[in-house]
Amino acid sequence: MTDYRADRISVFAGPSLAGWVATPPFERLPPAGAGDMLGLLVQPPHTVVLIDGVFGSRPAVWHKEILMLLARGFRVIGAASMGALRAVELDRFGMIGCGAIYRAYADGRITADDEVAVLHAPAALGGAPLSLAQVNVRATLCRAVRAGVMSADKARTVRAASAAIHYRDRDWAGVIGLAKDAAFAAWAPLYAVDIKADDARDALRLAQQLASTAPEPRPEPPQTPFLRRLMLSSAAG
Repeated sequence: MTDYRADRISVFAGPSLAGWVATPPFERLPPAGAGDMLGLLVQPPHTVVLIDGVFGSRPAVWHKEILMLLARGFRVIGAASMGALRAVELDRFGMIGCGAIYRAYADGRITADDEVAVLHAPAALGGAPLSLAQVNVRATLCRAVRAGVMSADKARTVRAASAAIHYRDRDWAGVIGLAKDAAFAAWAPLYAVDIKADDARDALRLAQQLASTAPEPRPEPPQTPFLRRLMLSSAAG
């Protein structure tokens, strides 16, 4: 096996880290879709951070490609969005989950995948989020309750109504409108929480802390025909 590279960290990131400019040891890659993480197998093993992933427009990053990276000596950390979802599913196999969103899914406090989904600009235009993730609504309502701006009962009502909005259409103006509360309308623009960005930054810090030591390789997943085709396609592309 090729020697582990402690001086390289690949980060699949989009709207959760909009505006972030990667500097060494980080390398920024677009949100991952099926086969994108397998493309790293042509490189020496190193630390990989999965933050954002695509869905709908093309197949999502596949579980077995993450397992292949782990088997080949890569460290894989997941947080914030698609990374949190995959980490919950694969932490028992060696993927490392990070952040409040990962913990909420792992504990069963959040169950719907679309809680982290947002509409966003293309990577060429910076990938900024164009809609509001429900996890950010949740975190902000919790802060509002702790700050005495809103009652817990009212926060639960607003949270449920916000969750019913399609992720493409959800924004702060709509959530504030649901609340029908002047105090919250004045407070939210100043104190809203972007928990996806917070978790993504935590994952970067964790990656840098862990990158100096090589992880132990994990067992390879079964070589199914689809996995072999995906690996060939990624190597060719």
